[in-house]
Amino acid sequence: MKEKKIQLDSLTLHFQIEGEEWRTELAKSQTKVKSIQQMGLITTESDYFLPVSIEEEEDLFRFSFVVEDEKKKWKDIKALQRNEKLRLLWNLAKLKPYLSTRTTFFLHPDNVVFDDNLMPAIMYRGIRQLLPPYEVKEDDFFLQYKCFILALFSKQYTFDDLYNGSLKKVKETEFERHVHETESLEELITYIQTCYHKEQQKTEKTMTTVPLKRFRLFKQLSIIMMTLSIVLAVPLFYYMFVKDPYQDKLLTAHGEFLSSDYSAVISTLRREDPEPLPFRTKYILAYSYIQVESLSNREKEAIMRNVSLRSDENYLLYWILNGRGHFDESIEKAMFIDDPQLIMYGLIQQMEQVRNDPQLSGSEREEEVRRLQDELNRYQDDYLGEDEETERVPVEGANAEQELDLETDEDEEIIDNEDEDE
Repeated sequence: MKEKKIQLDSLTLHFQIEGEEWRTELAKSQTKVKSIQQMGLITTESDYFLPVSIEEEEDLFRFSFVVEDEKKKWKDIKALQRNEKLRLLWNLAKLKPYLSTRTTFFLHPDNVVFDDNLMPAIMYRGIRQLLPPYEVKEDDFFLQYKCFILALFSKQYTFDDLYNGSLKKVKETEFERHVHETESLEELITYIQTCYHKEQQKTEKTMTTVPLKRFRLFKQLSIIMMTLSIVLAVPLFYYMFVKDPYQDKLLTAHGEFLSSDYSAVISTLRREDPEPLPFRTKYILAYSYIQVESLSNREKEAIMRNVSLRSDENYLLYWILNGRGHFDESIEKAMFIDDPQLIMYGLIQQMEQVRNDPQLSGSEREEEVRRLQDELNRYQDDYLGEDEETERVPVEGANAEQELDLETDEDEEIIDNEDEDE
């Protein structure tokens, strides 16, 4: 259930809205009604007033109005074209003859609705000297009509703002100034009528009336064409702004690789996810990261024996992730391909990263280094053997990987020398 409040001068109405039914109540003490039969005047059907049913309770009267969904409310008429707004305002002036009757009423955006022909229908109304508002003068209607007109066209002021003092501020356009400066109701109605005819003529010159079926056909065709345009634009957008720049970046990286500019290769591809990269691009990126690693030439040569266009893809990804400092991911790759040396090298690099991390406190840094050292020791035990006579010390520094490869490389060299002697 929604609620809406209308306040105008001394009259305040609280509406409860449920579906098409609007209900409001007035305490009997707010009226001069002695018997509900006295209100038969406002229950009589009229073209300019909505049907109303009245219920009497011990200390109040309840008024119920049916506002059909087809009726145009304030938010609907605010969206109308200028010529339609002017026609609506001209129609609203047709309430003027009721000023001299016993029926009293007031203009407010929430107290009037319009049909498809933009003809008005007042919701709540009273009876002169019986049910508030007790009287309505032409000056009252004139002020309310002015505020209604200006609020309908204004994007800054509401009806309540204008009625409560802001009317004198609205002078931005010639139309607003003329409405504000008009001194009589008749003059204002005549001006609205004149504006409507001029605007209607202008509209008829720029717009053409077409049969409803043809209009619907044009509308459907427009929607279809718009949908097709969007469907065709998506792959074009992808190629122009995603695929094409991506291909250009790959070509640039390959050119830099051929020029042995390994730092440039890394810089060009630094924002690219390595997983979906083409295999050859993975190769040149892994190759580039190895070349810029803080390793000796001998160590790089040993690593490069396993790096080629026939290498395991996970091996290439290991060196890419390791070069980017993603050590957790690189160690996972090393575990997947079951290479203890790569695991140990990743742990050494990760320890160095932890030692240089300014965001960690001293105790956190020490605890993390100890954890990584323990894990490294475990892999050294498994890989080098428990009977190793060489005393192992904690690995420190970026080049500590020499400890991992030295013995293996020396064995390989001895074998090679023996082969040559034979």
